[in-house]
Amino acid sequence: MNPRTYRQQISNSGIEDMEINVSSLENSMRTLHKLNDLEDLLTKIRYNLRVDIRILRLEYIKKMQDVDELALKKGLFGKKMSVEKIYQKKKSVKQERKVNIAAYEIIETMIENYLTQINDSRNYIQEQIQSKVH
Repeated sequence: MNPRTYRQQISNSGIEDMEINVSSLENSMRTLHKLNDLEDLLTKIRYNLRVDIRILRLEYIKKMQDVDELALKKGLFGKKMSVEKIYQKKKSVKQERKVNIAAYEIIETMIENYLTQINDSRNYIQEQIQSKVH
């Protein structure tokens, strides 16, 4: 999947608009349950995201190997590719890899931040539940 799809999944989860409601024990439990569901969803999205990042990295390793193989082959007139051209091609592949993977890493960081917020909210809600029970 592409990064936009992951962003859309996160947006559709409703985490960005979620409000923590601890006005009653029932609302606290409902909010806690919703946080657990969101955590499960974000964990699955993060897993799929990391798989995509690994696949991308493998594709770029293959592209770098292809550039190395191109460097060994002789061209149309029996000349090998110049060192400068090889350098430029490798640099181009590295830059492309950096840009493409960065888009996924931004989303991964966003997910990590949401998971931290969920954990903090869960702790707060549990404290609120304990104070209402006692």
